[in-house]
Amino acid sequence: TAAYGSSGINAEYGLRNFVDAMKCATLPSFQPGRLREGFTKEMVAEARETFKITAVQVRKVYEILRLRVTDPSNKEEYKKYRLEVKRRLNIPFQKEKSSLRKLEKFLQPQEYEAVLLSKSVENQHEFLEKSYRELELDYRKVIERLSAYIEV
Repeated sequence: TAAYGSSGINAEYGLRNFVDAMKCATLPSFQPGRLREGFTKEMVAEARETFKITAVQVRKVYEILRLRVTDPSNKEEYKKYRLEVKRRLNIPFQKEKSSLRKLEKFLQPQEYEAVLLSKSVENQHEFLEKSYRELELDYRKVIERLSAYIEV
């Protein structure tokens, strides 16, 4: 069952990201100047209408193409990009915080405190940083393939 291993899954997503990025790079809302302005609803609408790409996939394509036009030696520009991606990666943690607040009503104080300790902020930051690094590596592989077909 090696075909179902993580490398097979990553290859499949990498190919989908590559193909969708190639397509979206032709759209007006995905041009370098527009990418630097941030993710917009217009990008989602244009990619959905033109190529039938889901909103979640449009966001990934935006992040790939945005990284492609982001200068890593420009500390401010690169930091802005990283924070934008990490905010997206952090969404599940924000939803979890909301659920924890609801849970507080039903638990004894010591039970609630135990739950909070198991969800440490330090672990969350570590997870976000690791997830971001892995994601950027995957995105850079797609960008490397894109560079053979399209110019910045």
